[in-house]
Amino acid sequence: MPLDLTLAPLYRINGQEITSLPGLIVQAPPQSTVRVRAQDRLVVYLLLTGNAVFSVSEYMQTAQNAADVFYKTSGSLTNALRAATENVNKNLLERNMSTSGRGQYTSGWLTLAALRDSQCTFSMSGPMHVFWFGQNETRHIHEPGTSGRGLGTSQKTYVYYSQISLTAGDRMLFLGRAPGAWESTLNDPRPSSLEAMRRRLSTLTREDLNAVLIQSSEGTGVLNLLKGTAEIPEQKKEAQTTPPSLITNASAQVVPLPARKDQPDSTAELPAHVLHPSAYAIPPQRDETILQEPTQAASLASPSTQLRTSVPGNTAPVDFPVSIPRVQHPNTDAPLEPTSVEIDGKIEGKEIPIPEKVKRPAPTREASIRTRQIAKAIAAGIQSTRRLIGTLGEKFMKFLPRLLPNSEVVEAPLPASSLMIFMAILTPFMVVTIASAVYLRYGRSEQYDTYLRQAQQIRDQMGSLSDPVEQRIAWENVLLNVEIAESHRETSDTISLRQEAENNLDTLLGITHMQFNPAFSSNLGIDISRMSAGQTDLYLLNAANGEALRASPAAGGHGFQLDTTFNCKPGVYGNYTIGPFVDILALPGPNSINATLLGIDADGNLLYCAPGLVAQPIPLPPPDTNWGRVTAFTLDSGNLYVLDSPARAVWVYNGKDGTFIDRPYFFFGQQTPTQDVIDIIVSGDELYMLHADGHLSNCSYSRFGSSSSQCVDPLEMINPFKAYQDIDLFGTAHFTQLLFAAPPDQSILLLDADTQRIFRFSQRSLELQNQFRPTTGTTNPIPSGTVGAVTVSPNHVLYLAVDGQVYFTTEMP
Repeated sequence: MPLDLTLAPLYRINGQEITSLPGLIVQAPPQSTVRVRAQDRLVVYLLLTGNAVFSVSEYMQTAQNAADVFYKTSGSLTNALRAATENVNKNLLERNMSTSGRGQYTSGWLTLAALRDSQCTFSMSGPMHVFWFGQNETRHIHEPGTSGRGLGTSQKTYVYYSQISLTAGDRMLFLGRAPGAWESTLNDPRPSSLEAMRRRLSTLTREDLNAVLIQSSEGTGVLNLLKGTAEIPEQKKEAQTTPPSLITNASAQVVPLPARKDQPDSTAELPAHVLHPSAYAIPPQRDETILQEPTQAASLASPSTQLRTSVPGNTAPVDFPVSIPRVQHPNTDAPLEPTSVEIDGKIEGKEIPIPEKVKRPAPTREASIRTRQIAKAIAAGIQSTRRLIGTLGEKFMKFLPRLLPNSEVVEAPLPASSLMIFMAILTPFMVVTIASAVYLRYGRSEQYDTYLRQAQQIRDQMGSLSDPVEQRIAWENVLLNVEIAESHRETSDTISLRQEAENNLDTLLGITHMQFNPAFSSNLGIDISRMSAGQTDLYLLNAANGEALRASPAAGGHGFQLDTTFNCKPGVYGNYTIGPFVDILALPGPNSINATLLGIDADGNLLYCAPGLVAQPIPLPPPDTNWGRVTAFTLDSGNLYVLDSPARAVWVYNGKDGTFIDRPYFFFGQQTPTQDVIDIIVSGDELYMLHADGHLSNCSYSRFGSSSSQCVDPLEMINPFKAYQDIDLFGTAHFTQLLFAAPPDQSILLLDADTQRIFRFSQRSLELQNQFRPTTGTTNPIPSGTVGAVTVSPNHVLYLAVDGQVYFTTEMP
């Protein structure tokens, strides 16, 4: 059941509470969304850091563009989230490229939350944090190793995915940096109201804030965005919420900031960090110095990286390269660290302020011991490197003179500069090698162990779950943790656990995975819109020019090869002109014309084709109302059924030995279909129609009088798998083609083009029997993308056309 979400921004700058949070977008599916996104509600939380100037409108437009891309992207949910993230990365990277010469940059931290009913899926880029507060537990979602350092700094986009199931009363907190005073609250699982927690977080500290607090409640899927973090009296909360129709514009307004001495009194354009104070970056100050207390770290810094520092007792300032912007930090205890920006493959060093990290729960004793062990290993490695360099240096000094022929040179000492050059080359190499070895041994191993252990713990708890929905969610979480563990290391443990989770999910969801193989040795490079298959031959319709192609089994039985002599395409044939084909059918058995393929154009002209023979045109007799536009046709019991969608008609031609020369009759009685029918199939007197929005309708022809023909629209599809109780499986699918399974099986097949799934239904009850999907992992040769066409041969071979290539499987039941 859909949940309502109420969002309360926590936004404070220089002690002033701001009414709207830039970069926060909450949006319900717009009218222009693709069908697969029609049930997804989206929260965009964008945080910009750096020293570049962003206007509030630009800030909001960047976040809004991400939402627009999300709702225009078909396919899986994670695919849409990644597309939205890549859009933000592209925009910020292009902006950084244009401003890099002025030393200006922007880094984006992004959290996207997609809510479908009660299931919330996150994608996080940059060091963002999500805290979830359930009824009696909390969860901290944060993975800097996977989410990367931020968007706009590299062409590669790093995304970390996570998922939780929300219940009424749950709270979530999105933020980039948490004040230290929040630590106890963030670890407190006790139930609380949204207002109580907001007030508590606001009053615990007077630091600048940038976060958004969310609470779920029972409802109908409404998104309520509170207009600010100022005190909201209990009796006025209702008035402070934003109507659902305005949720996307609730925060798109100019943010009033207090005037400062070091920047103009204007809000038209603001540095990105001013809008989001979590980064605490201040624009370059040309003639100011930074007061810092002398620390051991500062004394160890190299002259090239030290800032100009004025320290009591030390009147001589230390200079640093003029290419590095001088940055004044409002918090002098926060260190400045160099960060590199990757633009067109080049790394340009910039001194940028590093935001404080979110305080996490105190590490366990085991983690502390491991950290000390890693530190000791690194220290020991460095000492060993120094000793090795010294030994090699001495031997090098003794060995090199012996290579010279002159005995007098043997006594000459090696110049000290040569030894220094040798050590300068060798030292970084050895340090990097040791550090990499330590990380690969300890860091990656620890991450692998953590996620594998979490997956195993969830698996072990499956015995206590009896609800199929809970079982499905648990196995999905097992797969998610295994996937992250395998990103660090793939082992027999992860492989077996993945296989166990996938097998159990397949059973719960009624999924049958099949191994596909490419039909052709190379990509055909064409857009295939229709396919039809005989016992051995495969026919393809090229959507670009309306030509039909024939493929036959290749020599050796490996795949197929195109028949370059087969001629079945639009053109002038005697007195007839055949236009581009809109559909093709493989003709069964022998017929009077000896044709193997039948094509039809939009004007009802048929073209009979066969290997080695000249194609023969035979126009269909036009109906009494003439043609609107033919869009599809099918054969059943020797009769031809032609769909004319614009005319809302299906015309039936009685066949005579493969020819159709008699005038047609109208299939429907008083009920006629809508104009959005895109495909038809016929079995006896039963006609099934697929509509553009994905629903099915059925009409039964009456042989006792056309007035008694009956239609059912829409036709209810039944899902008997209980694991889908919280998911509208058919509503999220994108059905594009309708066909029957191979005889004697008369089940109905529906192609979900976006997800490469084929749904199999019983003909009479239209109850889902199972789903056919390609295998997962490296054994699946099919790339991600939309399926252009599907067909099944009489000998139960299933074909899919994806991105100019055809894939087939013989595992069709």
